[in-house]
Amino acid sequence: MPDVEYRSLPFREAIDFYQAKVRVPTRHYTDLMNQAHSKAFMVAGAMRDDMLCDFQEAVGKALTEGATLADFRRDFDAIVARYGWAYNGTPGWRSRVIYDTNVRTAYSAGHWQQMQAAKRMRPYGRYLHGPSLHPREQHLAWDGKVVPLDDPWWDYRWPPNGWGCKCSVVSVSQREVERNGWEVTRPEPDETIRVTVNTPDGPLEVETVAGVDPSFAYNPGKSATGIRLSPRMVEEAKADGTWKHWRPVPWGAGSMETWQSLGRPEKLPVDTMRAKLAEKVDSPEALRPILERMIGGQEDFFLTADGAPVLLSVDALMHIQPRRSTFVPLIPELLSDPFEVWMDFEEHEATGRVELKKRYIKLVQAGPREQGLYIIVQVVKGQFTGWTFVPASSQSVLNNQRRGKLVWSRK
Repeated sequence: MPDVEYRSLPFREAIDFYQAKVRVPTRHYTDLMNQAHSKAFMVAGAMRDDMLCDFQEAVGKALTEGATLADFRRDFDAIVARYGWAYNGTPGWRSRVIYDTNVRTAYSAGHWQQMQAAKRMRPYGRYLHGPSLHPREQHLAWDGKVVPLDDPWWDYRWPPNGWGCKCSVVSVSQREVERNGWEVTRPEPDETIRVTVNTPDGPLEVETVAGVDPSFAYNPGKSATGIRLSPRMVEEAKADGTWKHWRPVPWGAGSMETWQSLGRPEKLPVDTMRAKLAEKVDSPEALRPILERMIGGQEDFFLTADGAPVLLSVDALMHIQPRRSTFVPLIPELLSDPFEVWMDFEEHEATGRVELKKRYIKLVQAGPREQGLYIIVQVVKGQFTGWTFVPASSQSVLNNQRRGKLVWSRK
């Protein structure tokens, strides 16, 4: 098989998709599955963050500089030697899998984003089978199939659809459909199948469809940026509640942590607040000066307990309900001195977009509440996106937030 080269294909959307990924150490490729890959970079068996950082940079050169597989293999050998990494497989096979899967997925996700932006004029996707010495029969059967871009059929079948899959999708207009005599297919809802994958932690059942490997049973572009909704679809999502609803995304075999699996205490200690509470206000105009005092200006970076900077800006925090203004002065200490910090994947139900969210959890003594009040700050892409207040008596509500990966905690 000839080396894969991407010198002629770099574009911004693919680079953004790849560079937005967070490094996640893993023991086995099944530690992260499907949608989680849209926001996480992993190399199976690479448990050191510094080594993962080097691998991520080396693969990224294909997107930013047009580096070839041969270029990556030189970097691969140097990284392996630098860290003394023992890995499964031969150097040639392992380097190809890392390079090819990451780069093809990045381009595929970038193409999805481009096609979503242009779908008013080009509303359909046409599946194209790629060259292969040993083609998959189901992929051949899909060759030339034209399906609306917003159809759920693409949720499982947006390439790549397996290890080494070279299939692709091109967008087409209604005029092209008519000129070429193509048939637009609106498939019936999928009948998914459950495939058992062997993992170090035992068998794992993965939902997919016929013809799609269980490790590729997701749409990387949709998971990264979602479906672009029309104004009518947005209103429908707001009406049925899906616009505000996020649902957990599975991590993979043995990766999902909870407070119970880690032996963490069910009840958190009550912290005394260091900051003085602010006055309660009833309008956005009255909220603004409280935010300015807390930040010390219009915006600034605050260092969190887990070492990640978070940007706080007045304009971005104006979504806070004025009635919560009392607790605004606590935001810096909620970030710098929480009891736990959790990281988890969630999918936006209306668009299918996946986000990797951090939750900073703290129990504070708040006014007359003897048991205290849990405050959970949510951070996405280094920005405060919201907070949740849970009475200490609602322990089950809080513990549903203590899942994913514990990235920092007090002893």
